[in-house]
Amino acid sequence: MTNDVTSAAASPPTGAGPPGDDGPRPSWLRRAALRVRDAAAGAWVITFLLLADLVTVLGAGAVWLTLGGDATLVGVTAAALLAFAAAMLPLIGRRGPDGQAPLWPPFVLVVIPLAVLAVGLPAWGTWAFLDSRPVDVAHRVELDTAAPLVHDDTVHASLHTDDPKPRLTITFDVTPHDPAAPVCVPGTELTVTSSAGAGKDQVRAGAPGTEFTFTLGRGVTDVELSVLLDAEQGCEVDLSVASAYLDD
Repeated sequence: MTNDVTSAAASPPTGAGPPGDDGPRPSWLRRAALRVRDAAAGAWVITFLLLADLVTVLGAGAVWLTLGGDATLVGVTAAALLAFAAAMLPLIGRRGPDGQAPLWPPFVLVVIPLAVLAVGLPAWGTWAFLDSRPVDVAHRVELDTAAPLVHDDTVHASLHTDDPKPRLTITFDVTPHDPAAPVCVPGTELTVTSSAGAGKDQVRAGAPGTEFTFTLGRGVTDVELSVLLDAEQGCEVDLSVASAYLDD
């Protein structure tokens, strides 16, 4: 007589994976890292090129944001760039029916970031060069004065700019109110005091034609100065702005 022996299969412990599974599934972050590692295997040069592009473009965006750029535009650009990188990395390791890697993913991966850099870096360099140049604001300085001026008169000078820089250099010119009395100009002295902003109460003194430099601080758009005239008794003169510029 034949006895049928039935063996009951032991059920897997609670929480264990299916047969052949070595353990619990890794987290999504670890799975993503493994996919990136597998995709980048054998294509490290292209991967490092992509990372260099990411660092360059995102770094430029961070600098632009620090300088007052639109946070929304920076965020959208960064998200699009990261999404592009996430989409391209898996394509690096893809193989065609013949087992060969397709050429277009690496080609796109190289050409598109390089095109962005080819346009962006010269544009950034041009902007940086233009931004580093002094800004001529002589035509923006307004003098609150009624000619002619005499000894101990004070003139109020004001300046508003939409391109603020931390330093102002200004030069005043004094001319005789009466052209027949030129002797008044050589003995004239000016005392210029900043009366507003972070550089308030800075005092500079000198003859007409002297460059007076004032530290304004970052982001100052309105500058106010007072000019005290020290002229010889009986002299009448006119005051004007010879030059004024903002720089770093």
